[in-house]
Amino acid sequence: MAFGHLRDGIRRLFRLRVHREHLARADAEEELRAYLDARTEQLMAAGLSPADARTEALRRMGGSYERALDAAVRSAEHREKTMRLRDYRDELRDDLRFAVRGLRREKLFTAFIVVTLALGIGANAAMYGVIDRLLLRGPEHVVDADRVMRLYWTANIPPRGDVTTRVFGWVTYDLLRTQAKAFDGVSAYTVYAGGTQYGEGVDAALIPYGAATWDLFPTLGVRPVAGRFFTAQEDSPDAPQHVVVLGYGFWRRALGGDPAAVGRTITLGSERYQVVGVAPRGFTGPELTPVDAWIPMSLRSQTASSNWQRSWNSQWLRVVVRLRPGVSPGQAATEATRLYHAAYTGNDQQIRVARLFLAPLRANTRGAEPYEATISRWLLGVTLIVLLIACANTANLLLARAVRRRREVAVRMALGAGRARLVRLLVTESMVLAGAGAVAGLAVAWGTALLMRGVLIPGIEWPSAPVDGRVLVVSLVLATAVGVLTGLAPGLRASRPDLTAALKAGAREGGGHSARLRATLTIVQAALSIVLLAGAGLFVRSLLRAQAVDLGLEPDRVVTLALRYPTTPRGNDPAAVAERERRTQVLRDAVARARTLSTVENASLTVGLPFQSAFGVFQRVAGWDSLPRLAGGDVNISAVADGYFATVGTRILEGRPFGAADRDGSEPVAIVSHIMATTLWPGRSPIGECLYWNANSRDSLTTCSRIVGVAADAHGYALREPPHMQYYVPFGQERGFGGTSLLIRPRLGADAEAVAAVRSELLQLDPTIAFVQVNPMSDVIDTLTRPFRLGASMFTLLGVLALVVAAVGLYSVMSYLVAQRTREIGVRIALGARASSIVALILRNGVGLAAAGVAIGTAIALAAGRFIAPLLFDTSPHDPLVLGGIAALLLVVAVVASVVPALRARGVDPMEALRAE
Repeated sequence: MAFGHLRDGIRRLFRLRVHREHLARADAEEELRAYLDARTEQLMAAGLSPADARTEALRRMGGSYERALDAAVRSAEHREKTMRLRDYRDELRDDLRFAVRGLRREKLFTAFIVVTLALGIGANAAMYGVIDRLLLRGPEHVVDADRVMRLYWTANIPPRGDVTTRVFGWVTYDLLRTQAKAFDGVSAYTVYAGGTQYGEGVDAALIPYGAATWDLFPTLGVRPVAGRFFTAQEDSPDAPQHVVVLGYGFWRRALGGDPAAVGRTITLGSERYQVVGVAPRGFTGPELTPVDAWIPMSLRSQTASSNWQRSWNSQWLRVVVRLRPGVSPGQAATEATRLYHAAYTGNDQQIRVARLFLAPLRANTRGAEPYEATISRWLLGVTLIVLLIACANTANLLLARAVRRRREVAVRMALGAGRARLVRLLVTESMVLAGAGAVAGLAVAWGTALLMRGVLIPGIEWPSAPVDGRVLVVSLVLATAVGVLTGLAPGLRASRPDLTAALKAGAREGGGHSARLRATLTIVQAALSIVLLAGAGLFVRSLLRAQAVDLGLEPDRVVTLALRYPTTPRGNDPAAVAERERRTQVLRDAVARARTLSTVENASLTVGLPFQSAFGVFQRVAGWDSLPRLAGGDVNISAVADGYFATVGTRILEGRPFGAADRDGSEPVAIVSHIMATTLWPGRSPIGECLYWNANSRDSLTTCSRIVGVAADAHGYALREPPHMQYYVPFGQERGFGGTSLLIRPRLGADAEAVAAVRSELLQLDPTIAFVQVNPMSDVIDTLTRPFRLGASMFTLLGVLALVVAAVGLYSVMSYLVAQRTREIGVRIALGARASSIVALILRNGVGLAAAGVAIGTAIALAAGRFIAPLLFDTSPHDPLVLGGIAALLLVVAVVASVVPALRARGVDPMEALRAE
């Protein structure tokens, strides 16, 4: 049926055009014939015969009657088109003046709509800017980003199933760089968010840095803003000079943006580097992670392991490739996998069955987009819903306004105004409102974009302004769409009045279709508000459950301190060994002093930190040929000093914790986690059993570490993780580990004082310490709960905004409902209706609209639940408590929004209402 209407409309337009062309040709022919006759008569009066006069007249007109007629028709059409354009321009100017004048008279009405649309348009423009950066354009300054891909490794590892990672060893990078034909470039990098030291003394600070192979920058197609990037010769262990490329932001902050900084020497950590270039503004490499300095990979590789160039298991690199033109990611991945398998000659079955694949730069861990991008996509959808609610509310108010103007419209039509002319007038008013909303929305977009950038990707420098050309185009498109959508329906309704009824001063206004349309728009607002508020409720519930997870430790009470020295002793020569032992003793002395401080409850040392670092070594247990693998992964080991469990808050379920006597040279002992105890010694106590382990060789697993305790299970990787086995050995009995951290447990409310006191003690014990890095363990947990906080805050903010807009929309509908039913209410009161029954009547209408919206919105929320489920934490997307609470909230808001119009209806004077008729 819709196609038939469209076809008939096209036919009518075609017939109208043909009719216009026929009239234009007839008019031109009549004018030409009159001119030709007049010219012929003039020539006959000059003495020519009629035939000669006719011929001469035609010659002077171009020699051909048809050509002259065609020229006349074209001239007439041009004049008609010019006149139509001029008339249209004049009418449009008059419509704009009338619209602006009318809206200026209703300042409150105009202000509310402009603010509503500004919030909707501005929020969508801002989210588009973020989505554009995260998902559409990819990392800044990358040339032909569609051809630049990340390399991933995936394999099936029972019982964990498919495992995917993007970490490789140097041998894989070198293999693809030298043998793969599908790539125009192969490069490797790694980013160290923990940073390296820059500066000395009180001015020292940690800056994030990256290590990259020399070909990273050519592979990405990035150009420096000053100097150059390092070369292949400089990316060599034998390079005579260490070089560094500075990040743009660091160059501006630390060196004032001085171009002369290129060539200067700076100190990073314990090494001197010559600055050879500055990366462009906003460049962070393939990651969305702040990077203040880039050093050659060869300098970092030397610290990885002794055989880093040949080891397949020494993996710390991330590989980025550029595809050759015409090569697909699948073809390149097939070649890379073939080379990978052909080059590996070891016995690791995981590597033998591994498959390499490629994913776009904007993809992240496990080959999927990062959580920030996923939540941004959802937020864009949420802001679109807010915009729809704003449009529905605006259309509702414009429709109600058009109802009040029915008599004005009827007068215009009675005076000859066409329907199209009236629709254009009313749509022009909505376009003016949408345009004003878009202009105000740019300010909203600017502030919202700054907020989103800081919340979603903190620490990243964005090279473009929050509102750039692309955002302006999106704002213009949104404003145009909003203007047409919100103005068309009210315009069409208002331009079809019953002239006789509309011209009567006392006629009822806004009944029938208009009332039903306004009610429908109100239901739509309520339904969409339920969807947003349900999302907010689910994220809030997820956040509460994530914060309530029993981690097996108390991160809010623990602070980690790591020591940074100007140099790192390497090798096994006596001087290096002595220096390492001296630094270890400094840490032991620091623990002893910290325990004497009034602001410190406990202190300890650890090698291996929950949620930050873990170690896996060879181990054996009597009665097991090989230890079982739980879904949580390998068995982890940590070396901890006495007081560790009391410091981090992990309970000892059986046996005893480590004491001061458990150290290097004492009897080898161990403490196992509860899941390890029940897995390896089911149904009996593991106390006294032997655990054999060694960091270096499977052949020397002969030393028994006697189990003296069972500790509660503690999370080690994530908030939501399968159980994994963990055991602890005394600090000092470990070998081949690294990265000792000092842990303190401040007394309640004395965190800052405790950290300052311990730092002072450390510097007194060892003045050679260059920097003390302080990391509250709660910050690590906050990072893990950040996605749920982000979702909860953003969904709640936008949900409350939608609820306010929907409440105002309901209030306006109920107010106009009361106004149009004034006569009916007056008659009811005159016939003896009580005030309570009048109030109940209005409330029933308002709550009925809200209830319909609640039912529809709840159904939508239930249907969309499976899409949002992966973003939630231990929360069902169909949680009845959340959905029921949100439904009750909207019904309460509906009652509140209906109370004022209901009270106004109760006060209607029946005589005034009847006299108005």
